[in-house]
Amino acid sequence: MTIKKVQPADAEILRTLAERTFRDAWQTQNDPVAFEAYCSKNFSLENVRAELAAPGTEFYFAMTNDAPIAYLKLNIDKQPHSPGDFESLGEYSGPALQLERIYVLQTIQSRGLGAELLRFTEQRARETGATWIWLSVWQKSPRTVQFYERHGYTIFGIETFWVGDDPQPDWLMRKPL
Repeated sequence: MTIKKVQPADAEILRTLAERTFRDAWQTQNDPVAFEAYCSKNFSLENVRAELAAPGTEFYFAMTNDAPIAYLKLNIDKQPHSPGDFESLGEYSGPALQLERIYVLQTIQSRGLGAELLRFTEQRARETGATWIWLSVWQKSPRTVQFYERHGYTIFGIETFWVGDDPQPDWLMRKPL
């Protein structure tokens, strides 16, 4: 496996992989109308191109045989919207990197690829000067929460993730570097 930074010319490949992995992961657990509204907005080529162009945002493909099998979305020096008092968070008050997305093709999950992508994320965070990493994960996905806990992440708050007009509570999780 190699990790390759996604380039603007890769927007359609990213869009296809992002939608496929999101649908595989969450479609059966969501209201169909809200889910389709989310997908049509967030996986449009126009939206993916805008995300790729956003300052401080980086996407990476995990590749095997020149084909993408997973992807990451990282946001450099981004703090969570809550909790508000970062001065009292000690080791979590410095620069942060958000792991906004990590998705692996369903057919190759549970083979250690997620752990490799987390190691890459931690390396990238250190390169950017981040002192901690944070992410959000759906509360209704205990397997995913346990995956992050096994890799040193702890819950520190809650935020709402909107799938269409359906508000879904996510755990905010973090790890110091």
